Amino acid sequence: MRLMAEENKYRSKRPTTYNVKSDCTVDEFFDRQMNGMSKTGRRKMLSHGVVRIGERVLRKPEELILAGSTVSIWPRPTPTFNMPNGLQIVYEDDYLIVANKEAGLLTIATETEREHTAYAYLSAYLKFYRKQDKIFIVHRLDRMTSGLLVFAKSEMVQRALRENWNDTVVSRRYVAVVEGRLRQSEGTINTWIDEDPQTLRMYVSRPGYGKRAITHYKLIDQNANMSLVELNLETGRKNQIRVHMRHLGHTLAGDKKYGSQIDPIGRLCLHAMQIEFYHPMTGKLLNFETKIPQEFSNLFKR
Repeated sequence: MRLMAEENKYRSKRPTTYNVKSDCTVDEFFDRQMNGMSKTGRRKMLSHGVVRIGERVLRKPEELILAGSTVSIWPRPTPTFNMPNGLQIVYEDDYLIVANKEAGLLTIATETEREHTAYAYLSAYLKFYRKQDKIFIVHRLDRMTSGLLVFAKSEMVQRALRENWNDTVVSRRYVAVVEGRLRQSEGTINTWIDEDPQTLRMYVSRPGYGKRAITHYKLIDQNANMSLVELNLETGRKNQIRVHMRHLGHTLAGDKKYGSQIDPIGRLCLHAMQIEFYHPMTGKLLNFETKIPQEFSNLFKR
């Protein structure tokens, strides 16, 4: 992954100006106006393009400055981190970060991909400003699921969120496009979910095997072949929504892992739309919500 810095526009801050009374080189100008500045300091100013005559940028010590010219010294631009495509920070404080992840971006590294992950991007972002800062995973989204993710800035905050997740999180809502038309406009799926050790696929198991999983669903829109559904998680099990909707007879569109027969937009049609939780350090109730992805909505335009 390559880190990129973009310079602030020079005109965003006021420059310091000097009127030149006699012809001189740039180096001689520095001797007159900034006597004592090191050669390294001069080179840095010239390389950053902060020494100017009007729109002309002075880059070399031997360049000529004519009498009557006005030399402008602009504030040195501050480098800023340019977040790679696929991730946007929607909230940040001293303790945590909430980010919106696009489909296709991993939450954390795998054996085959280590650089292009939400974790790697945020880690690079923090280190860009303070090398000692670190990021810690709180929860995950599948690679092809988009939406909101919460990260901690310390192990203490990570532990506070993870150990008290069910009490801390007030609401987690998703939106999905599923196959077919729902028979009921809303309902609750309450089952046990377990994992097949050979296929690593989750499935609805007999009561008492695996973990209990509860999903509330509500119909938003539908057409002849698909339904747009809002889902509220009461529990947070691996692949819970994908397994529950398949169990209901309405597999998520684009979910090849669980047998989807359609792929309308070339991705798993699942988006983590909203999360509401108590801040682990301040106790303040925080709520973050994104819009339904336009590519989902477009499938239901009349």
